[in-house]
Amino acid sequence: MTVLGIDLSKWDGVWDASKAKAAGAAFAFIKASQATFTDPLFSTHWSAAKTAGLLRGAYHYLDYTKPARDQANYFAALLKVSPGELPPVVDYEQRRTDNNPVVARAFLRDFVAQMSSYGYTPIIYTSNGFWSEYGEEDESFWAKSSLWIAQYTTAPAPKVPLPWTRWTFWQYTSKGNGPTYGTESLSLDLNHFNGTLNELLTFAGLPVSDPVTPPPAPTPEPRTLEQRVALLEQRAAALEQKLSTGETPAPPPPPPATLYGVCATAGLNLRIGPGVSYPVVGGLVYGQRVKVLERQSGWAHSESPAGWCSEKYINFVSA
Repeated sequence: MTVLGIDLSKWDGVWDASKAKAAGAAFAFIKASQATFTDPLFSTHWSAAKTAGLLRGAYHYLDYTKPARDQANYFAALLKVSPGELPPVVDYEQRRTDNNPVVARAFLRDFVAQMSSYGYTPIIYTSNGFWSEYGEEDESFWAKSSLWIAQYTTAPAPKVPLPWTRWTFWQYTSKGNGPTYGTESLSLDLNHFNGTLNELLTFAGLPVSDPVTPPPAPTPEPRTLEQRVALLEQRAAALEQKLSTGETPAPPPPPPATLYGVCATAGLNLRIGPGVSYPVVGGLVYGQRVKVLERQSGWAHSESPAGWCSEKYINFVSA
C-alpha cells in the first residue's frame, strides 16, 4: 500500500494546497533553494501546505555554481525557521559540463556531510540513469539516506539502484493533472510513499494518532422542537429584560483594520525570518505597498511578496 503526494516549485505557479489535499495528497515536497538562492514561491507554498494539513518536505537542487558546503549552510538556514515534518531532500540530477562524475560525487558527499552537522540526514532524489553514471555503491555512506527515485513507468514499482535495497518515495509521473491538485501548471509531479499513512507519520517522527488535518468541530446534539422553543423563549425573555431597564445590547466590535506598509527607502530586502541573519528571499522598492501579516521585534512580515523586512524603513498605514 502506498500514500500519494506531490512535489512543486516556482514553475508550478500559484497553488491552492487545499485542492491537493482534497484530491488525496498527504504530503508535498517543495523546492526551497538552489545554489545559494531561495525559490521565490517557497515561503508561500510552504505556508499553504501547512494550512492545508499536508506533511511537508523541503528540497534543495544541487548545482555546481557554489561550493557544496555553502549550499548546505544556506539550505539549513532556511530550514531553521520551519523545518517541516519530513526530512529535507537533496535533488541530485544535474550533469556537469565537464561530465566529471568524480567531482559531482564529491559535491554530493560534501553537501550531505555538512547537512549532517546540523542534525539532518537528507533524502537523496535521483534517477536510475543518473545514479548509474554519477552515483556510487558505497553502502556505508549512502544507505544512511532514504531514496526518492524518479522513474516514469507503468510498472508496479520502480527499479532501485545500489546501494539501496528499497525505495521510500517514488516520483512515478511528471504528467499529473495540475489543476486537480491546485496548481497553475497543467502538469505536475506525482509521488508515492512506500507504505501506509501511519508508516508515513512514523517516518516523519509523528505519533500515528496525530491527524494530518485538524479534527472536525463536534456536531451539536440534535434538539427536539420543544427544546428549541424553550431556548428561543429564554433568549427573548433576556432581551426583553434588558430593553425594560434601558440597557441595549452592545454592538459587535468593529473588524480590525488591515495594516499595510509602504517602503520608504530605495530598496529594502525581504528575508525568510525576522532578523538580518536570515537569507534574503526578495525585496521591495520605494513606494511599494504591501499587506502586513504580523510584527515582531522591529520586523514586519509582508504577505505578497512574502518575507520579513525591517520596520525602520516602512511607513505603516491602515485601510
